[in-house]
Amino acid sequence: LSDREGSENVFIAKPDGSDVKQLSKDARNWFASPAWTPDGEYVIASRRTSNFGNFDLWMYHVQGGSGVAIAGSAAAAPAGPQQQQRPSALGAVSSPDGRYFYYARKATGGIPYNATLPMWQTARRDRITGDEDVLTQAVGSAMRPLVSPDGARLVYGTRHETETGLRIRDLKTGEDRWIKYPVTRDD
Repeated sequence: LSDREGSENVFIAKPDGSDVKQLSKDARNWFASPAWTPDGEYVIASRRTSNFGNFDLWMYHVQGGSGVAIAGSAAAAPAGPQQQQRPSALGAVSSPDGRYFYYARKATGGIPYNATLPMWQTARRDRITGDEDVLTQAVGSAMRPLVSPDGARLVYGTRHETETGLRIRDLKTGEDRWIKYPVTRDD
């Protein structure tokens, strides 16, 4: 992510910083949490809309193009006054086989300060069918998922009491347990 062209956008480069290429070209919104697809052909990034604070997931091909909305308010329906009532999607990762996107999903809006939990839950979108399943019902929300290299487990952050911890979920059985609590000291 860089604002080198005036607004925050998604770029790719070689590990040494050379051969920089801008993927997104959005002057109004800003981006967060870019991640590669397993085939290295696309970058998925969360795009925050300036008008409503919703987050959308966009996918950009490394060879260029305008990108495509894959989840969130832009993928749900055309823009308009009801956009505040559309879902947000943030922090996507791909399954190792590339079939699914996992991300934090919120029914409406952006990220308010001192909000009442739960707000976000981990969702999975099937790239073939377009179906979306909400996988968690965590009281403290479920955010920033990460899939294990074998695609069998999912780790996500969640709140409990006044701390944040990490939980791990077996994607076949649905069994969910703490792996580290707490992991941060926060506000």
